[in-house]
Amino acid sequence: MFHKGITIFIAIFIFCSQLLHGQQQDEQLANQFAQNGEWAKAADLYEKLANKTPNSMYYYDNLLKAYLELKQESAAIKLVKKQNKKFPRVAVYAVDQAYISFYFGNKTNATEVSSMLIKQLNANEQSVNDLSMAFTKRGFLREAIQTYLRGRELLQNDQLFCSDLAALYTDLDNRKAAIEEWVKLLSLDPTKMEEIQGLLQHLLQNNQDFDNCKTALLKQYKLFPDENSLQDMLIWFYVQRADYASALIFTKKIDKKQGLNGRRTLELGLLAFSNNKFDDAIIIYSDVCSLGAASPFYYYAKQELLSARTQKLLSGNYTQADLLLVETEYNNLLAKEGDDAKTRFSLASLQFNYLHNNQAAILNFSKAIQLTTDRTFAATCKLALADVYTVTGEVWESVLLYGQVDKDFMEEPLGQEAKFRSAKLSYFLGEFDWAKAQLDVLKTATTQLIANNAMELSLLIQENTIDSNQDALKLFARADLLATQQHFLEALALLDSIERAFPKNVLFDDMFYKRGEIAAAMRLYELAAQQFEKVYTLYATDILADQAVIKAAQLFDYKLNKPQSAMPLYELLIKQYPGSVYSNEARKRYRLLRGDQLFNQKEPTK
Repeated sequence: MFHKGITIFIAIFIFCSQLLHGQQQDEQLANQFAQNGEWAKAADLYEKLANKTPNSMYYYDNLLKAYLELKQESAAIKLVKKQNKKFPRVAVYAVDQAYISFYFGNKTNATEVSSMLIKQLNANEQSVNDLSMAFTKRGFLREAIQTYLRGRELLQNDQLFCSDLAALYTDLDNRKAAIEEWVKLLSLDPTKMEEIQGLLQHLLQNNQDFDNCKTALLKQYKLFPDENSLQDMLIWFYVQRADYASALIFTKKIDKKQGLNGRRTLELGLLAFSNNKFDDAIIIYSDVCSLGAASPFYYYAKQELLSARTQKLLSGNYTQADLLLVETEYNNLLAKEGDDAKTRFSLASLQFNYLHNNQAAILNFSKAIQLTTDRTFAATCKLALADVYTVTGEVWESVLLYGQVDKDFMEEPLGQEAKFRSAKLSYFLGEFDWAKAQLDVLKTATTQLIANNAMELSLLIQENTIDSNQDALKLFARADLLATQQHFLEALALLDSIERAFPKNVLFDDMFYKRGEIAAAMRLYELAAQQFEKVYTLYATDILADQAVIKAAQLFDYKLNKPQSAMPLYELLIKQYPGSVYSNEARKRYRLLRGDQLFNQKEPTK
């Protein structure tokens, strides 16, 4: 008896396996017919498969498509009505009656059927979702929206279906309605803050979109004034518009409400500073300072306030007296608030880069190293100190400091920066083989800028040492060092002598570029822009071309206050050098100067 049962089971199993195998073969063959456009043959097989498995949406969809391709309207209607009768709760079959009418040109009937389905909706969230998704499946997006809106009425809840409606409005390019739905969703689910910000970035394409977003946010804020997420979103929104004054209003509210003692306000100041909005940063830092020494961020804000004032000064036209006044303010800060590594570093940077007081810079960088307990900041100070020693000619001190940082931060960006500066020092000294060996290692550096700089200097050495005659390169490296040491007139004279002595050498593009850098350092900005222009016009395919474009653009933009001259150069960089490390920076600035701050705009076209 047992053996007989086993035999029957095996027989049934084999029979079912054969049926399944046969069904799989039919399905594969039907799919092949459909791919080849043999719709009649495909329809025959899909009919067979659908009859065997009437609840399969896959077979149903494929069979319906075959009927539509064959223009068999009556067969399509019969199929849909049959399925709708068998499965009355499946919204797809109901919607497909409208879909078939629309497909065969009877739009009036399609509209009537759709309207009736929406009108007969039950006050059930799942039913609303099912019907709307069925409309969406057939591309009836407006009907899908009407379904959700009708569902809100029936369920007496204006907060339902926000994300679904937002997606549908976006597909229809109704950005105003989409923005309103995303903002509404934020009130319901603050955890989606970052996701909603990302989605809004794609919707904010012009000033009208920004105005609509502002209106929607303020409307929700009035409804839910205690909702932190809405205040955070308003701050984010105003930052996108570079309206830091408005962002500050809501930031201060959050600071006060959450007892943060100015932390959020300080963060806003740092953001404004990073975007070169120095006036705004000064106002924001001053607000934190006004909280008094009891605030844990008081001293940090004082430091950043002075830093913002310094950068504002340096970004415009300044005199030696202006710089000396800033130096005095740094010393007063140290005297009044106590010694601090960061303040020492800022003071030393001012003394080295602008006052050219190298000995004072050495003293303050050294003190900063002694004061700090942060090994990364200490390494940054060491790199800066090594640069000063390079300028003063104490190259062995530089080599020692670069080596320390390289060893302590091996394979990290800071260590790679140290290796690059050490290699450049070897190049300054005419040790080209050693310098190139180090630079070739850095071509695969994790930081793209270091890798690019290493590649450029390596190529410079390679192109000028091919025939073993290194005389021109040695003179150029000497001029480069003189420029680094701020002996600008001597450097320019040496460059002129190279041009006379070696009229056919391949260094001309590098010399134009170096003259541009020297002129900019001497604050001869028009002359600097002219030199950079020679690089990107005469040597448009050279490795320095994209750098020359961005340098010239930034001179017109920030130093000469000629944004109308900067815009074509940013556009040139975007179009001609899309792979440049500076292309994103150029794109961002181009959009800002264009006056729209867009997130999802087409780039300038050729």
